Amino acid sequence: MIEKQQFIVIGLGIFGATIARELTRLGHEVLGIDSDEQRVDRLADEITHAVIADVTDENSLTELNAGTYDAAVVAIGRNVEATMLATLQLRELGVKKVWAKALTNQHHRILERLGANRVIAPEYEMGVRISQELNYPMVHDYLGLDDNYFIVDFHTTEDLVDKTIGEIINGEPVEALVVKRMKEAHPHPDHTWKIRKGDRLILGGQLEDLRDLVDRL
Repeated sequence: MIEKQQFIVIGLGIFGATIARELTRLGHEVLGIDSDEQRVDRLADEITHAVIADVTDENSLTELNAGTYDAAVVAIGRNVEATMLATLQLRELGVKKVWAKALTNQHHRILERLGANRVIAPEYEMGVRISQELNYPMVHDYLGLDDNYFIVDFHTTEDLVDKTIGEIINGEPVEALVVKRMKEAHPHPDHTWKIRKGDRLILGGQLEDLRDLVDRL
């Protein structure tokens, strides 16, 4: 069971509000912050706490005890200065995990230097995801981890039915992590596992190796 955590979401536009609602739905405590009263009012009954505050005021996050939270997402829209100030203050207050939304490549570099643990570029990342799914229609989802290691979830095609995982991988340096069959997940299937119609296969490996495999399939 995932441990309940405390999150701050700064900026309650579409992006920030979606994060705040979803974290709340997952059972976490969420403090949503925005300088726009209407945005705060819209979320007031949907998340744990929603407050009006100007994060360019260096005292505002201190007064909200931001340093006691487990993680923060800075999801401010077009105000570059506010994003940078909020990121800097959160790190200075001791928040260990700070994710921040960047608008440009330069903004991205500045946020990293200010201590953001991860810098998010939603439009770019979604664009990459959509292009990958269009290029590889069998790919259901994918997740990029550190050191160019990716996890790919893809639908097996008719051509793969009755083939073993060993035959599918065929010597590629790729690991079969899970087979999803109906409502059941089968972790670490060996190379003798035979694919059935409707199976989904979760593979892990370096990006180029996974691309080579999917291209061949």
